[in-house]
Amino acid sequence: MPERWWAGAAASVVAGAAVAVGVVLATSGSARAVQPAVVPPSQAADESVRALWRTKPVEQVFPVSLTLGGQYVRLGVGGTAGCDVLPKGFVSELAADAPGTSCVRVLRATYTDATQTVFATVGVVVVGGDPVARDKVWRQWSPDADSKRPELMPDVLPVPGTVAAHFADNQRVVWNSQASNDGSYLVYAVSGFADGRAGSTDAQLRAGSGKALVADSPPVQAASGLSDLFATEFANPEKGQ
Repeated sequence: MPERWWAGAAASVVAGAAVAVGVVLATSGSARAVQPAVVPPSQAADESVRALWRTKPVEQVFPVSLTLGGQYVRLGVGGTAGCDVLPKGFVSELAADAPGTSCVRVLRATYTDATQTVFATVGVVVVGGDPVARDKVWRQWSPDADSKRPELMPDVLPVPGTVAAHFADNQRVVWNSQASNDGSYLVYAVSGFADGRAGSTDAQLRAGSGKALVADSPPVQAASGLSDLFATEFANPEKGQ
């Protein structure tokens, strides 16, 4: 190795040491000020869960396939959307149930079952607000009552170039929603038959009547199962029930 390299390196070490000594001397009287902040485990867990929608790969947010009684296959994923893709009533209900929270972003994907009997659009609503406000989402959001309110039912997401290319809102049979256990996410699933038949009327949805709305109906099972499954995926492991 050339001598001048070693000389330069030695000079750098000496200079670095001098700087380090200067820093120590300058801060020795206030050592507490430079101690790293200790983040409580609960806060770290909260921040980690709230960042999942940005840090998780899309394949983890919306897996290519899911097992839910049967197999569901992902047909397509929409780009990250603003909250204007949701009905105004949905956003208003969130604010009413949990004051101090707000809708931040919406992630969406559409699935079909292995037999292509149903299509289902899954939406993940990212909720903003402090932990106390977000906790109200989990405690106050009422999935059973809200699922009977057609004015809150989100739109479906058609996927060009697939069997769900023409999936439309008039095919919606039912929808279901669940909040993650810390209120950081509201997950919903909107489903309908894949053969293009008309979905539920507003009156049927409010009354919970009609053949398509019975418990063993494929759209009902898809909406209920998928919303529950995704809400669990976004759960905060540090938060007790």
